[in-house]
Amino acid sequence: MRKNKNASVKNKKIKRQRKITARLMSSIALIFFIVISVITVAYYLLPGWVYYLNPAVRLYFAVDEINSAYGTEEFTNVLRDVEKGYDSNIEIYSADGRFIYSSLNSDKTALPTDLSKADTVDNKYKLTYKTTEGDVSSGNRGFLIKVYDSGNIDVDFLVCYFHFDGGERIEVCMQVSQVISTTKIDFIVAFCFLMTALFIGFIAITIYLYRFSKPIDNMCKITDRMSKLDFSEKCPPTKLTEMTQLSESINTMSDALDNALTDLEQRNKKLLQDIENEKTIDNLRQTFISGISHELKTPIAIIQGYAEGAKMFYEAGNSETAAQYCDIIAEESVRMNNMVMKLLEITKYDSGAYEPQREDFSLNELVSDWYDRNSSILREKGITTVNSIDESFIGNGDKIILASVLNNYLSNAVVHVSGEKKIICSAEDIGDKYRLFVFNTGERIAAKDIDKIWTSFYRADKSLSRSQGRFGLGLAIVASIQRLHGEQYGVTNKENGVEFWFDIKKQKKS
Repeated sequence: MRKNKNASVKNKKIKRQRKITARLMSSIALIFFIVISVITVAYYLLPGWVYYLNPAVRLYFAVDEINSAYGTEEFTNVLRDVEKGYDSNIEIYSADGRFIYSSLNSDKTALPTDLSKADTVDNKYKLTYKTTEGDVSSGNRGFLIKVYDSGNIDVDFLVCYFHFDGGERIEVCMQVSQVISTTKIDFIVAFCFLMTALFIGFIAITIYLYRFSKPIDNMCKITDRMSKLDFSEKCPPTKLTEMTQLSESINTMSDALDNALTDLEQRNKKLLQDIENEKTIDNLRQTFISGISHELKTPIAIIQGYAEGAKMFYEAGNSETAAQYCDIIAEESVRMNNMVMKLLEITKYDSGAYEPQREDFSLNELVSDWYDRNSSILREKGITTVNSIDESFIGNGDKIILASVLNNYLSNAVVHVSGEKKIICSAEDIGDKYRLFVFNTGERIAAKDIDKIWTSFYRADKSLSRSQGRFGLGLAIVASIQRLHGEQYGVTNKENGVEFWFDIKKQKKS
Protein backbone atom coordinates (compact mmCIF):
# COMPACT_ATOMS: atom_id res chain seq x y z
CA MET A 1 0.00 0.00 0.00
CA ARG A 2 2.81 2.34 0.91
CA LYS A 3 4.57 1.63 -2.40
CA ASN A 4 1.41 2.57 -4.36
CA LYS A 5 1.17 5.84 -2.40
CA ASN A 6 4.79 6.71 -3.17
CA ALA A 7 4.25 5.93 -6.85
CA SER A 8 1.19 8.23 -6.92
CA VAL A 9 3.17 11.07 -5.35
CA LYS A 10 5.93 10.63 -7.92
CA ASN A 11 3.41 10.66 -10.81
CA LYS A 12 1.93 13.94 -9.55
CA LYS A 13 5.39 15.50 -9.38
CA ILE A 14 6.13 14.38 -12.94
CA LYS A 15 2.87 15.90 -14.26
CA ARG A 16 3.52 19.15 -12.41
CA GLN A 17 7.06 19.30 -13.85
CA ARG A 18 5.72 18.75 -17.37
CA LYS A 19 3.17 21.59 -16.97
CA ILE A 20 5.92 23.95 -15.86
CA THR A 21 8.00 22.97 -18.87
CA ALA A 22 5.09 23.53 -21.27
CA ARG A 23 4.36 26.95 -19.79
CA LEU A 24 7.97 28.01 -20.02
CA MET A 25 8.24 26.96 -23.67
CA SER A 26 5.01 28.83 -24.45
CA SER A 27 6.42 31.94 -22.79
CA ILE A 28 9.58 31.70 -24.86
CA ALA A 29 7.53 31.36 -28.07
CA LEU A 30 5.46 34.41 -27.10
CA ILE A 31 8.61 36.44 -26.47
CA PHE A 32 9.94 35.57 -29.93
CA PHE A 33 6.63 36.53 -31.54
CA ILE A 34 6.63 39.92 -29.82
CA VAL A 35 10.27 40.54 -30.79
CA ILE A 36 9.65 39.74 -34.45
CA SER A 37 6.59 41.98 -34.47
CA VAL A 38 8.63 44.84 -33.02
CA ILE A 39 11.30 44.29 -35.70
CA THR A 40 8.69 44.44 -38.48
CA VAL A 41 7.09 47.65 -37.19
CA ALA A 42 10.45 49.28 -36.51
CA TYR A 43 11.60 48.53 -40.05
CA TYR A 44 8.89 50.68 -41.65
CA LEU A 45 9.39 53.51 -39.16
CA LEU A 46 13.15 53.82 -39.70
CA PRO A 47 14.47 57.23 -40.92
CA GLY A 48 15.68 57.53 -44.53
CA TRP A 49 19.40 57.65 -43.71
CA VAL A 50 19.26 54.05 -42.44
CA TYR A 51 18.66 52.86 -46.01
CA TYR A 52 22.17 53.97 -46.94
CA LEU A 53 23.75 51.92 -44.14
CA ASN A 54 24.05 48.67 -46.05
CA PRO A 55 25.63 50.07 -49.27
CA ALA A 56 28.00 52.19 -47.17
CA VAL A 57 29.21 49.10 -45.30
CA ARG A 58 29.60 47.12 -48.53
CA LEU A 59 31.49 49.96 -50.23
CA TYR A 60 33.82 50.24 -47.24
CA PHE A 61 34.87 46.60 -47.55
CA ALA A 62 35.04 46.84 -51.35
CA VAL A 63 37.52 49.73 -51.15
CA ASP A 64 39.56 47.80 -48.59
CA GLU A 65 39.91 44.87 -50.96
CA ILE A 66 40.92 47.17 -53.85
CA ASN A 67 43.42 49.09 -51.71
CA SER A 68 45.07 45.87 -50.49
CA ALA A 69 45.63 44.76 -54.12
CA TYR A 70 47.04 48.12 -55.26
CA GLY A 71 50.42 47.80 -56.96
CA THR A 72 50.12 44.01 -57.53
CA GLU A 73 49.58 41.96 -60.66
CA GLU A 74 46.21 40.82 -59.29
CA PHE A 75 44.87 44.41 -59.13
CA THR A 76 42.68 44.12 -62.26
CA ASN A 77 41.26 40.74 -61.14
CA VAL A 78 40.37 42.20 -57.76
CA LEU A 79 38.59 45.13 -59.45
CA ARG A 80 36.49 42.73 -61.52
CA ASP A 81 35.71 40.56 -58.48
CA VAL A 82 34.57 43.62 -56.52
CA GLU A 83 32.39 44.77 -59.42
CA LYS A 84 30.62 41.41 -59.50
CA GLY A 85 30.62 40.60 -55.82
CA TYR A 86 29.43 43.98 -54.63
CA ASP A 87 27.32 44.88 -57.71
CA SER A 88 29.19 48.17 -58.07
CA ASN A 89 30.67 50.49 -60.71
CA ILE A 90 34.35 51.52 -60.49
CA GLU A 91 36.12 54.52 -62.08
CA ILE A 92 39.83 55.25 -61.72
CA TYR A 93 41.68 58.49 -62.60
CA SER A 94 45.45 58.82 -62.85
CA ALA A 95 47.42 61.24 -60.73
CA ASP A 96 47.44 63.72 -63.66
CA GLY A 97 43.63 63.45 -64.04
CA ARG A 98 43.40 61.00 -66.98
CA PHE A 99 40.42 58.65 -67.07
CA ILE A 100 42.12 55.19 -67.07
CA TYR A 101 39.51 52.64 -65.93
CA SER A 102 35.73 52.16 -66.07
CA SER A 103 33.48 49.23 -65.23
CA LEU A 104 31.29 50.21 -68.21
CA ASN A 105 34.13 49.56 -70.64
CA SER A 106 33.53 46.05 -71.98
CA ASP A 107 36.87 46.13 -73.84
CA LYS A 108 38.93 46.88 -70.72
CA THR A 109 42.31 45.22 -70.49
CA ALA A 110 44.43 44.47 -67.48
CA LEU A 111 45.88 47.56 -65.83
CA PRO A 112 49.67 47.71 -65.45
CA THR A 113 51.23 47.55 -61.99
CA ASP A 114 52.30 51.19 -62.45
CA LEU A 115 48.98 52.99 -63.02
CA SER A 116 50.75 56.07 -64.45
CA LYS A 117 51.43 53.94 -67.57
CA ALA A 118 47.77 52.94 -68.04
CA ASP A 119 45.99 53.87 -71.26
CA THR A 120 43.32 56.60 -71.28
CA VAL A 121 39.71 55.39 -71.49
CA ASP A 122 37.10 57.17 -73.63
CA ASN A 123 34.91 59.56 -71.60
CA LYS A 124 31.78 57.91 -73.01
CA TYR A 125 32.28 55.20 -70.40
CA LYS A 126 32.15 57.79 -67.64
CA LEU A 127 28.99 58.17 -65.58
CA THR A 128 27.60 61.69 -65.85
CA TYR A 129 25.93 62.66 -62.65
CA LYS A 130 25.54 65.58 -60.34
CA THR A 131 26.89 65.62 -56.82
CA THR A 132 24.81 66.58 -53.79
CA GLU A 133 27.82 66.78 -51.48
CA GLY A 134 30.26 68.80 -53.59
CA ASP A 135 33.06 67.60 -55.88
CA VAL A 136 35.99 65.27 -55.16
CA SER A 137 39.40 66.89 -55.27
CA SER A 138 41.78 65.30 -52.81
CA GLY A 139 41.84 64.00 -49.31
CA ASN A 140 41.02 60.83 -47.45
CA ARG A 141 38.41 58.19 -48.01
CA GLY A 142 34.82 59.51 -47.91
CA PHE A 143 31.24 58.96 -49.00
CA LEU A 144 28.88 61.21 -50.96
CA ILE A 145 25.58 60.95 -52.81
CA LYS A 146 25.49 61.51 -56.58
CA VAL A 147 22.37 61.70 -58.70
CA TYR A 148 22.53 60.27 -62.20
CA ASP A 149 20.13 61.69 -64.76
CA SER A 150 18.94 58.78 -66.91
CA GLY A 151 16.10 59.82 -69.20
CA ASN A 152 14.26 62.13 -66.84
CA ILE A 153 14.77 59.58 -64.06
CA ASP A 154 17.06 60.45 -61.20
CA VAL A 155 19.00 57.48 -59.82
CA ASP A 156 20.74 57.78 -56.46
CA PHE A 157 24.28 56.46 -56.20
CA LEU A 158 26.33 56.14 -53.05
CA VAL A 159 29.95 56.82 -53.99
CA CYS A 160 33.06 56.02 -51.98
CA TYR A 161 36.18 57.87 -53.17
CA PHE A 162 39.77 57.22 -52.24
CA HIS A 163 43.28 58.35 -53.27
CA PHE A 164 46.00 55.73 -53.63
CA ASP A 165 49.55 56.33 -52.41
CA GLY A 166 50.57 57.11 -56.01
CA GLY A 167 48.00 59.91 -56.28
CA GLU A 168 45.46 57.95 -58.39
CA ARG A 169 41.83 58.56 -57.49
CA ILE A 170 39.23 55.77 -57.41
CA GLU A 171 35.46 56.02 -57.13
CA VAL A 172 33.33 53.01 -56.29
CA CYS A 173 29.63 53.62 -56.95
CA MET A 174 26.66 51.57 -55.80
CA GLN A 175 23.03 52.17 -56.81
CA VAL A 176 21.10 52.66 -53.57
CA SER A 177 17.71 51.67 -54.90
CA GLN A 178 19.10 48.41 -56.24
CA VAL A 179 20.57 47.49 -52.88
CA ILE A 180 17.36 48.33 -51.11
CA SER A 181 15.39 46.24 -53.60
CA THR A 182 17.42 43.18 -52.72
CA THR A 183 16.25 43.65 -49.10
CA LYS A 184 19.78 43.25 -47.72
CA ILE A 185 19.22 46.30 -45.57
CA ASP A 186 16.24 44.48 -44.09
CA PHE A 187 18.49 41.61 -43.10
CA ILE A 188 21.05 43.82 -41.33
CA VAL A 189 18.45 45.77 -39.35
CA ALA A 190 16.43 42.66 -38.55
CA PHE A 191 19.59 40.83 -37.56
CA CYS A 192 20.43 43.46 -34.92
CA PHE A 193 16.99 43.16 -33.35
CA LEU A 194 16.95 39.41 -33.73
CA MET A 195 20.30 39.02 -31.98
CA THR A 196 18.92 40.93 -29.03
CA ALA A 197 15.90 38.66 -28.92
CA LEU A 198 18.07 35.56 -29.25
CA PHE A 199 20.31 36.74 -26.45
CA ILE A 200 17.34 37.22 -24.12
CA GLY A 201 15.87 33.90 -25.15
CA PHE A 202 19.20 32.18 -24.74
CA ILE A 203 19.51 33.41 -21.17
CA ALA A 204 15.99 32.21 -20.33
CA ILE A 205 16.52 28.81 -21.95
CA THR A 206 19.99 28.38 -20.43
CA ILE A 207 18.69 29.04 -16.92
CA TYR A 208 15.95 26.48 -17.35
CA LEU A 209 17.92 23.86 -19.27
CA TYR A 210 20.81 24.11 -16.80
CA ARG A 211 18.65 22.09 -14.45
CA PHE A 212 18.54 19.34 -17.10
CA SER A 213 22.06 19.56 -18.48
CA LYS A 214 23.98 19.53 -15.19
CA PRO A 215 22.49 16.23 -13.90
CA ILE A 216 22.93 14.66 -17.34
CA ASP A 217 26.52 15.85 -17.48
CA ASN A 218 27.16 14.33 -14.04
CA MET A 219 25.58 11.08 -15.17
CA CYS A 220 27.75 11.01 -18.31
CA LYS A 221 30.90 11.50 -16.23
CA ILE A 222 29.89 8.82 -13.73
CA THR A 223 28.88 6.30 -16.40
CA ASP A 224 32.18 7.02 -18.18
CA ARG A 225 33.97 6.15 -14.92
CA MET A 226 31.84 3.04 -14.68
CA SER A 227 32.96 2.00 -18.16
CA LYS A 228 36.53 2.20 -16.80
CA LEU A 229 35.51 0.04 -13.80
CA ASP A 230 35.59 2.97 -11.38
CA PHE A 231 32.49 2.82 -9.17
CA SER A 232 33.64 5.26 -6.48
CA GLU A 233 31.29 8.13 -7.43
CA LYS A 234 27.50 8.14 -7.23
CA CYS A 235 24.83 10.28 -8.92
CA PRO A 236 23.48 12.89 -6.47
CA PRO A 237 19.71 13.48 -6.21
CA THR A 238 18.22 16.39 -8.17
CA LYS A 239 15.09 18.56 -7.99
CA LEU A 240 13.73 16.85 -11.13
CA THR A 241 11.82 13.64 -10.42
CA GLU A 242 12.77 11.92 -13.68
CA MET A 243 16.46 12.71 -13.17
CA THR A 244 16.34 11.50 -9.56
CA GLN A 245 14.81 8.19 -10.65
CA LEU A 246 17.46 7.80 -13.34
CA SER A 247 20.20 8.66 -10.83
CA GLU A 248 18.92 6.05 -8.40
CA SER A 249 18.86 3.43 -11.17
CA ILE A 250 22.44 4.27 -12.19
CA ASN A 251 23.61 4.09 -8.55
CA THR A 252 21.90 0.71 -8.09
CA MET A 253 23.50 -0.61 -11.27
CA SER A 254 26.88 0.79 -10.16
CA ASP A 255 26.70 -0.98 -6.80
CA ALA A 256 25.64 -4.25 -8.44
CA LEU A 257 28.45 -4.10 -10.99
CA ASP A 258 30.98 -3.13 -8.33
CA ASN A 259 30.00 -6.05 -6.10
CA ALA A 260 29.96 -8.48 -9.02
CA LEU A 261 33.36 -7.36 -10.35
CA THR A 262 34.91 -7.32 -6.87
CA ASP A 263 33.70 -10.86 -6.25
CA LEU A 264 34.88 -11.94 -9.70
CA GLU A 265 38.28 -10.32 -9.15
CA GLN A 266 38.72 -12.09 -5.82
CA ARG A 267 37.73 -15.41 -7.35
CA ASN A 268 40.13 -14.85 -10.27
CA LYS A 269 42.97 -14.00 -7.89
CA LYS A 270 42.29 -17.12 -5.85
CA LEU A 271 42.06 -19.20 -9.01
CA LEU A 272 45.33 -17.78 -10.36
CA GLN A 273 46.99 -18.35 -7.00
CA ASP A 274 45.73 -21.93 -6.92
CA ILE A 275 46.95 -22.51 -10.48
CA GLU A 276 50.34 -20.96 -9.64
CA ASN A 277 50.63 -23.06 -6.49
CA GLU A 278 49.69 -26.17 -8.43
CA LYS A 279 52.34 -25.39 -11.05
CA THR A 280 54.92 -24.74 -8.34
CA ILE A 281 54.09 -27.95 -6.52
CA ASP A 282 54.16 -29.88 -9.80
CA ASN A 283 57.55 -28.40 -10.71
CA LEU A 284 58.88 -29.16 -7.23
CA ARG A 285 57.54 -32.69 -7.49
CA GLN A 286 59.28 -33.19 -10.82
CA THR A 287 62.49 -31.66 -9.48
CA PHE A 288 62.32 -33.82 -6.37
CA ILE A 289 61.71 -37.03 -8.32
CA SER A 290 64.36 -36.15 -10.89
CA GLY A 291 66.91 -35.28 -8.22
CA ILE A 292 66.17 -38.30 -6.07
CA SER A 293 66.24 -40.73 -9.00
CA HIS A 294 69.55 -39.30 -10.15
CA GLU A 295 71.32 -38.96 -6.81
CA LEU A 296 70.13 -42.24 -5.25
CA LYS A 297 71.47 -44.41 -8.06
CA THR A 298 75.01 -44.46 -6.65
CA PRO A 299 74.18 -44.98 -2.93
CA ILE A 300 71.62 -47.68 -3.74
CA ALA A 301 74.17 -49.47 -5.93
CA ILE A 302 76.75 -49.16 -3.13
CA ILE A 303 74.32 -50.46 -0.53
CA GLN A 304 73.31 -53.32 -2.81
CA GLY A 305 76.96 -54.29 -3.49
CA TYR A 306 78.07 -54.08 0.13
CA ALA A 307 74.97 -55.96 1.30
CA GLU A 308 75.80 -58.84 -1.02
CA GLY A 309 79.46 -58.71 0.12
CA ALA A 310 78.48 -58.66 3.79
CA LYS A 311 76.26 -61.69 3.28
CA MET A 312 79.01 -63.53 1.45
CA PHE A 313 81.63 -62.78 4.12
CA TYR A 314 79.20 -63.64 6.91
CA GLU A 315 78.45 -67.03 5.35
CA ALA A 316 82.19 -67.59 4.90
CA GLY A 317 82.70 -66.94 8.62
CA ASN A 318 84.54 -63.63 8.13
CA SER A 319 82.38 -61.62 10.53
CA GLU A 320 84.87 -58.74 10.88
CA THR A 321 84.75 -57.87 7.16
CA ALA A 322 81.00 -58.38 7.14
CA ALA A 323 80.70 -55.88 10.02
CA GLN A 324 82.79 -53.32 8.09
CA TYR A 325 80.49 -53.73 5.11
CA CYS A 326 77.48 -53.20 7.37
CA ASP A 327 79.04 -49.96 8.69
CA ILE A 328 79.45 -48.71 5.12
CA ILE A 329 75.84 -49.59 4.41
CA ALA A 330 74.76 -47.64 7.50
CA GLU A 331 76.84 -44.58 6.48
CA GLU A 332 75.30 -44.60 3.01
CA SER A 333 71.84 -44.86 4.53
CA VAL A 334 72.51 -41.81 6.74
CA ARG A 335 73.86 -39.90 3.74
CA MET A 336 70.79 -40.83 1.68
CA ASN A 337 68.53 -39.71 4.53
CA ASN A 338 70.35 -36.33 4.78
CA MET A 339 69.99 -35.78 1.08
CA VAL A 340 66.28 -36.60 1.09
CA MET A 341 65.72 -34.31 4.07
CA LYS A 342 67.48 -31.46 2.32
CA LEU A 343 65.33 -31.94 -0.78
CA LEU A 344 62.21 -31.98 1.37
CA GLU A 345 63.41 -28.77 3.02
CA ILE A 346 63.73 -27.04 -0.37
CA THR A 347 60.29 -28.33 -1.40
CA LYS A 348 58.75 -27.07 1.85
CA TYR A 349 60.09 -23.54 1.37
CA ASP A 350 59.27 -23.23 -2.34
CA SER A 351 55.77 -24.72 -2.11
CA GLY A 352 54.54 -22.01 0.26
CA ALA A 353 53.61 -24.58 2.89
CA TYR A 354 55.98 -22.96 5.41
CA GLU A 355 55.16 -19.59 6.95
CA PRO A 356 58.24 -17.70 8.27
CA GLN A 357 58.12 -17.03 12.02
CA ARG A 358 59.52 -13.51 12.08
CA GLU A 359 61.37 -12.13 15.08
CA ASP A 360 64.08 -9.58 15.85
CA PHE A 361 67.65 -10.83 16.30
CA SER A 362 71.23 -9.56 16.36
CA LEU A 363 73.28 -10.19 13.22
CA ASN A 364 76.51 -10.07 15.24
CA GLU A 365 75.26 -12.75 17.64
CA LEU A 366 74.05 -14.93 14.76
CA VAL A 367 77.59 -15.08 13.36
CA SER A 368 79.29 -15.37 16.76
CA ASP A 369 77.10 -18.37 17.68
CA TRP A 370 78.18 -20.20 14.53
CA TYR A 371 81.87 -19.44 15.19
CA ASP A 372 81.50 -20.78 18.75
CA ARG A 373 79.76 -24.01 17.70
CA ASN A 374 82.36 -24.75 15.01
CA SER A 375 85.45 -23.45 16.87
CA SER A 376 87.11 -26.91 17.04
CA ILE A 377 86.84 -27.44 13.25
CA LEU A 378 88.12 -23.92 12.61
CA ARG A 379 91.13 -24.46 14.91
CA GLU A 380 91.82 -27.88 13.37
CA LYS A 381 91.94 -26.41 9.87
CA GLY A 382 93.88 -23.32 10.99
CA ILE A 383 91.23 -20.90 9.80
CA THR A 384 91.19 -17.30 11.06
CA THR A 385 87.72 -15.83 11.53
CA VAL A 386 86.60 -12.20 11.78
CA ASN A 387 83.20 -10.85 12.84
CA SER A 388 83.08 -7.14 12.00
CA ILE A 389 79.28 -6.74 12.11
CA ASP A 390 78.06 -3.74 14.11
CA GLU A 391 76.35 -4.89 17.30
CA SER A 392 73.54 -2.38 16.71
CA PHE A 393 72.43 -4.16 13.53
CA ILE A 394 69.13 -5.86 14.48
CA GLY A 395 67.41 -7.82 11.74
CA ASN A 396 63.91 -9.23 11.42
CA GLY A 397 62.98 -12.60 9.96
CA ASP A 398 62.79 -16.30 10.69
CA LYS A 399 65.95 -16.61 12.74
CA ILE A 400 66.10 -20.43 12.54
CA ILE A 401 66.08 -20.75 8.75
CA LEU A 402 68.17 -17.59 8.26
CA ALA A 403 70.74 -19.26 10.50
CA SER A 404 70.60 -22.10 7.95
CA VAL A 405 71.51 -19.61 5.20
CA LEU A 406 74.50 -18.41 7.22
CA ASN A 407 75.45 -22.01 8.01
CA ASN A 408 75.49 -22.99 4.32
CA TYR A 409 77.61 -19.94 3.41
CA LEU A 410 80.11 -20.53 6.25
CA SER A 411 80.21 -24.30 5.62
CA ASN A 412 81.08 -23.61 1.98
CA ALA A 413 83.69 -21.11 3.12
CA VAL A 414 85.33 -23.69 5.44
CA VAL A 415 85.48 -26.24 2.60
CA HIS A 416 86.87 -23.84 -0.02
CA VAL A 417 89.10 -21.58 2.12
CA SER A 418 92.77 -21.59 1.15
CA GLY A 419 95.78 -19.29 0.99
CA GLU A 420 95.60 -17.05 4.08
CA LYS A 421 92.71 -19.25 5.33
CA LYS A 422 90.67 -16.31 6.50
CA ILE A 423 86.87 -16.04 6.81
CA ILE A 424 85.36 -12.57 7.36
CA CYS A 425 81.72 -11.80 8.16
CA SER A 426 80.56 -8.20 7.73
CA ALA A 427 77.35 -6.25 7.09
CA GLU A 428 76.21 -2.88 5.76
CA ASP A 429 73.08 -0.76 6.06
CA ILE A 430 71.32 -0.45 2.66
CA GLY A 431 68.19 1.45 3.63
CA ASP A 432 65.33 -0.65 4.96
CA LYS A 433 67.49 -3.78 5.25
CA TYR A 434 70.97 -5.06 6.03
CA ARG A 435 73.27 -6.94 3.65
CA LEU A 436 75.36 -9.64 5.37
CA PHE A 437 78.62 -10.71 3.64
CA VAL A 438 80.61 -13.95 4.09
CA PHE A 439 84.09 -13.74 2.56
CA ASN A 440 86.72 -16.48 2.38
CA THR A 441 90.17 -16.40 0.85
CA GLY A 442 90.82 -18.96 -1.85
CA GLU A 443 90.11 -19.71 -5.47
CA ARG A 444 87.48 -17.70 -7.33
CA ILE A 445 84.37 -19.28 -8.88
CA ALA A 446 84.61 -19.86 -12.63
CA ALA A 447 82.45 -17.57 -14.76
CA LYS A 448 80.65 -20.56 -16.28
CA ASP A 449 79.61 -21.77 -12.82
CA ILE A 450 78.69 -18.56 -11.02
CA ASP A 451 75.05 -18.50 -12.23
CA LYS A 452 74.53 -22.27 -11.77
CA ILE A 453 75.68 -22.79 -8.19
CA TRP A 454 72.18 -22.02 -6.86
CA THR A 455 70.74 -25.02 -8.74
CA SER A 456 70.06 -28.26 -6.89
CA PHE A 457 72.81 -30.94 -7.16
CA TYR A 458 75.16 -28.58 -9.01
CA ARG A 459 78.74 -28.77 -7.72
CA ALA A 460 81.21 -26.30 -9.20
CA ASP A 461 84.13 -28.14 -7.61
CA LYS A 462 83.84 -31.69 -8.99
CA SER A 463 86.84 -32.77 -6.91
CA LEU A 464 84.72 -32.80 -3.75
CA SER A 465 83.74 -36.44 -3.25
CA ARG A 466 80.50 -37.84 -1.97
CA SER A 467 82.36 -39.06 1.08
CA GLN A 468 82.44 -35.45 2.29
CA GLY A 469 78.65 -35.43 2.38
CA ARG A 470 78.22 -32.61 -0.17
CA PHE A 471 75.30 -32.97 -2.58
CA GLY A 472 75.13 -29.49 -4.12
CA LEU A 473 71.94 -28.63 -2.19
CA GLY A 474 73.21 -26.05 0.32
CA LEU A 475 73.03 -23.01 -1.97
CA ALA A 476 69.71 -24.20 -3.40
CA ILE A 477 68.36 -24.13 0.18
CA VAL A 478 69.75 -20.58 0.54
CA ALA A 479 67.90 -19.50 -2.60
CA SER A 480 64.63 -21.05 -1.36
CA ILE A 481 64.86 -19.40 2.08
CA GLN A 482 65.60 -15.95 0.57
CA ARG A 483 62.74 -16.30 -1.91
CA LEU A 484 60.49 -17.20 1.02
CA HIS A 485 61.51 -13.95 2.77
CA GLY A 486 61.27 -11.93 -0.47
CA GLU A 487 64.91 -10.85 -0.18
CA GLN A 488 67.94 -10.94 -2.49
CA TYR A 489 71.11 -13.03 -2.39
CA GLY A 490 74.23 -13.46 -4.52
CA VAL A 491 77.95 -14.01 -4.84
CA THR A 492 80.87 -11.87 -6.02
CA ASN A 493 84.41 -12.87 -6.95
CA LYS A 494 87.01 -10.81 -5.13
CA GLU A 495 90.72 -10.33 -5.86
CA ASN A 496 91.83 -12.97 -3.32
CA GLY A 497 88.68 -14.97 -2.72
CA VAL A 498 84.88 -15.22 -2.92
CA GLU A 499 82.20 -13.21 -1.11
CA PHE A 500 78.63 -14.51 -0.68
CA TRP A 501 75.86 -12.19 0.57
CA PHE A 502 72.19 -12.14 1.50
CA ASP A 503 69.72 -9.45 2.65
CA ILE A 504 67.87 -9.34 5.96
CA LYS A 505 65.03 -6.93 6.68
CA LYS A 506 65.62 -4.45 9.48
CA GLN A 507 64.01 -4.57 12.91
CA LYS A 508 60.41 -3.40 12.92
CA LYS A 509 60.00 0.08 14.40
CA SER A 510 57.60 0.25 17.33
